[in-house]
Amino acid sequence: MRARFRSLAREFPRTVRAVWALAALAVVADGALVARRAMLARETLRLRDAMTANERERVDATLTVDSNRTAAIIELARRDARGDERLHLSVALDSGRMHLEQQGAVLRTAPVEIGPDMWVHRASADSVLLTAPRGARTIERLLGDSALALSGGTLVYARAPGDSSAAMPGSVRLAPAELRVLLPNLKVGQRVYFY
Repeated sequence: MRARFRSLAREFPRTVRAVWALAALAVVADGALVARRAMLARETLRLRDAMTANERERVDATLTVDSNRTAAIIELARRDARGDERLHLSVALDSGRMHLEQQGAVLRTAPVEIGPDMWVHRASADSVLLTAPRGARTIERLLGDSALALSGGTLVYARAPGDSSAAMPGSVRLAPAELRVLLPNLKVGQRVYFY
């Protein structure tokens, strides 16, 4: 093994040095991230220790309420989708599936990609967090045969041929053929449930 490495180093000295430099850089960056994480954990503990017991209870309760609120929104959307008798779309965020449903029956299922959560900077001091939609939305516009614009700014769109990038933040992407099959069944005003 050593002989192979030595012959490789003799044959491609610059490449071997570059690989070693990248490996060293990765180790240094990893160490910096671990140190930063430890520093933030210490700072969190320091700030929490500086709080009164009442403040700590209030912060813990707020975090619990926010977590429960999200779970309640998701469960309510799932229940509403099952009970909706009209033709509608449902997007299961956890499994990455879109369903065309009516009266509790699933008529078609298509795999979808959910855009990642991401901060988008619109101006020097203005930022917006785009997250995966949750709850019920309404189709506001049909954008040709390539996209649906939903209430709340959510976009459901077809993947461009040869596109291997991630879906846009806060949006849902599916195969062009799947969207073409769904479009004749969709119209403005229909509901789309995200859970």
